[in-house]
Amino acid sequence: MVRKVTIKDVAALAQTSVTTVSLILNNKGERFSAETIARVKAARERLQYEPDYFAQNMINKETKTIAVLVPDINNPFFSQFIQGVEEIAYQFDFIPLIYSAGAHNQKVDHYLKELVRRNVDGFILAIPHLQKTTLDSYLQKRQIPFILLDQSDKQHAGDEITVADTQGGELAARYLIERGHHKVGIVLPEQRAWNIEQRFIGYQAAMLKAQLPVADEWQITTPLTKLGGYQVARQVIDSGVTAVFAINDELAIGLIRGLRELRVQVPEDISVIGYDNIDWCEYVTPKLTTIKQPIFELGQEATRLLLNRIVEPAIAPQQKVLSIELVERESVQPIHP
Repeated sequence: MVRKVTIKDVAALAQTSVTTVSLILNNKGERFSAETIARVKAARERLQYEPDYFAQNMINKETKTIAVLVPDINNPFFSQFIQGVEEIAYQFDFIPLIYSAGAHNQKVDHYLKELVRRNVDGFILAIPHLQKTTLDSYLQKRQIPFILLDQSDKQHAGDEITVADTQGGELAARYLIERGHHKVGIVLPEQRAWNIEQRFIGYQAAMLKAQLPVADEWQITTPLTKLGGYQVARQVIDSGVTAVFAINDELAIGLIRGLRELRVQVPEDISVIGYDNIDWCEYVTPKLTTIKQPIFELGQEATRLLLNRIVEPAIAPQQKVLSIELVERESVQPIHP
């Protein structure tokens, strides 16, 4: 077995101390002569020495890693979000560690505890219903940087990035109303994260402005998945609505399949609009009209804000809101008088 080259070997070849080698290789050797620095670097090159990662971490007090916690890594929304995180992390030589916390955040405490213990430099937390006590106990009291995604109900004074979801919900409902739909239903989860609640508030505002009722049977709750949308297709039909605002695209896609199996055509019989603009919107039949939020850019901006905080811990709280837009496709049909 070939013996691993150590820092002592580099020091011996360079004819200097281990401390000198360590400082030079960690870019802290300004006080040494150019000749000493060149000799150490030549010795490292000749021996093909790579510093021990964990030992280097103890010296530099950083790991160049960030942790990203999402509810479900298989959700196409979070797949796009993570791509945005990776794009910026790569540019700044950081490694993102991605974790799926489960539908009800079963693993959050475990991951936070273990990642803090492993000296992760910061966290992006894109999980709903996050308890403030959890943030306080694991991150805030240790002054570990973190970014919250769509958690404004916590009223944190810290860093946060959100999307204009109230405006998005209102835009979705208004789009249906302007096309002649006066019986507009909504499909959403019973337990709603802050961003989902904002979309619901926007929907209600649009209906109120149009002086339209919001009947109880038009507000249909189901799990926030394709299966959840699929399972309430019969309930949507029985509600008597002519159009539905599905609170995210996965719900919309599941609902469209469920309606089709019950021989209800979209958009001829019932129109459907989604929210998010995930990749699948272009590949379902009919192609899904939706409210686009900048998912990839959301991941990018969250990472930029976190790295800003890691580099400059004392900067003022960073709050950023990203805009939305309507993407018209084929799943909404006007009702003509």
